[in-house]
Amino acid sequence: MIKHFGKIGAFLYVTAIIAVTVFCTAKDADKNLIKEVVIEAGSRIRIEDFFNDCPEDARFVSDISGIDTNVPSVYQLKVHYSDVFEKDVTLRIEDHTGPKGIALPKEQFTRFKWPEPEECVGYLYDLSGIAKIEYQDGIPDIQESGDYMIPVVVTDWYNNQTVINVPFHVINDETGPVIKGVHDLVCNGDPDAMNYYDGVTVSDDYDEFPIMDVDDSQVNYEENGCYEIVYKAMDMVGNVTVITAKVTVELPVEEEEETSSEGYDDYDYSTTGDPYALASSIMSGLWRGSDVETARAIFNWVHSHIYYQTIYGSQSYESAAYRGFSRRNGDCYVYYCCSKMLLDLAGIPNMMVTRSPVITNGHFWNLVYLNGEWYHCDATVFRSHPSVYFMCTDAEIDDYAHQFNGSLYPARAGGSTEYLEETTEETDPEEITDPDALTDPTESLDPDATTDPNETTAPSDGTETSDPTGDTSPSSDPTDTEPTVPEETPPTESEDTEPTEPTETTPPEPVPSESTETAAPDSTDQGGENV
Repeated sequence: MIKHFGKIGAFLYVTAIIAVTVFCTAKDADKNLIKEVVIEAGSRIRIEDFFNDCPEDARFVSDISGIDTNVPSVYQLKVHYSDVFEKDVTLRIEDHTGPKGIALPKEQFTRFKWPEPEECVGYLYDLSGIAKIEYQDGIPDIQESGDYMIPVVVTDWYNNQTVINVPFHVINDETGPVIKGVHDLVCNGDPDAMNYYDGVTVSDDYDEFPIMDVDDSQVNYEENGCYEIVYKAMDMVGNVTVITAKVTVELPVEEEEETSSEGYDDYDYSTTGDPYALASSIMSGLWRGSDVETARAIFNWVHSHIYYQTIYGSQSYESAAYRGFSRRNGDCYVYYCCSKMLLDLAGIPNMMVTRSPVITNGHFWNLVYLNGEWYHCDATVFRSHPSVYFMCTDAEIDDYAHQFNGSLYPARAGGSTEYLEETTEETDPEEITDPDALTDPTESLDPDATTDPNETTAPSDGTETSDPTGDTSPSSDPTDTEPTVPEETPPTESEDTEPTEPTETTPPEPVPSESTETAAPDSTDQGGENV
């Protein structure tokens, strides 16, 4: 009996030892296991992260192949280890990383609106996406010139933030443009022969293209006397410089009884001036790297340097261009002629497009050959369209002022060969036929009205100093509604106007109708819809 109980005791003892050993082993294995693991979004899931000392046979029982670690979430997984253990664990994927990006250095004028904060940083990246971008200390209010580091905060959708310091070069520009070469002038009875810009230059310490115009509204060109004209220049931040000069009007003692109409054939360079010389001087600063860039520079210059003014009576091609280059004002025919003369000097093919049908007023613009196709381009200043019509297809320029007969012109870009005319008696609500209703050109110097220094809407001045009834041309009646085209259309360029650089493109050879030639129209038909 004693012997029997001895065997039982021994068995129980061994069993107890084994139980204690297993218990201790399981306890140790449980301590080695990390039951909840947090990894950063975008990281790889590793079995080693779930153990303090990872067993060699540790593995995931759960399928982790479908888990997208880029998306924060919580997963319940099962792991196997140490031959016999399977345990439930928790995987948390969290985003604690702020967005990445770089600063975009800025130049800022104190009188300009500060850029939006998202314009100051670039190449942003974050797994959850960008929630907001803002100035750390609000919109800056810096009034002194200098270099500054402006902190911009970028926040992702999990509220992680990154501060990016953006370099700003701040300029407090309070100096107006510099006008040089202003001098007193003499008018011998022909205001169209006046070149107010002869020898006059304007420059600015920051603005490459400051605007300048001349106010001669106080000059009575029909009465002898000494009058004041005002030169005004404005830079892109609104600084204005004003210089005055005198104009002495000396009317001829004996005027001719009959004055010939200002036709092309009797254009007198000696008394009026050479438009080609002025065009060549202007063109010297408009060359760019390609025909498209050069044409754009030409239309920008004409649009921003000539303000609209109704012209009564007939104009020839050369007289209209000279007026635009010398007096910096005129109607749509002046805009067309100045653009054409500069395009011709640049060797860029172009032709005239005329409005059709003429309901109240005619209109003229350019068809220009660029990138192997014909495009509509119009530098005229429109009140309802402040920018330049440039490289437009028929569909893009389809408005009240630009109706035309497409069958008279070569095929245009966009696939158009025809343009259906729609004759209507409806009057354009924006049409202004009274020249006195046009705005003062000096109003263009309001800095709030200038939004783009490289593409500025020219001012509008509708006052006409000469008496329209004095024109000897029978077509000078402003009530005439049909365009007048002389029997003899002038050539589009003289023998001395070779382009200063070779032509790069050769367009097809269309056979345009008479409407594509450079006519000398009655300006009364061009009228007020161009403002």
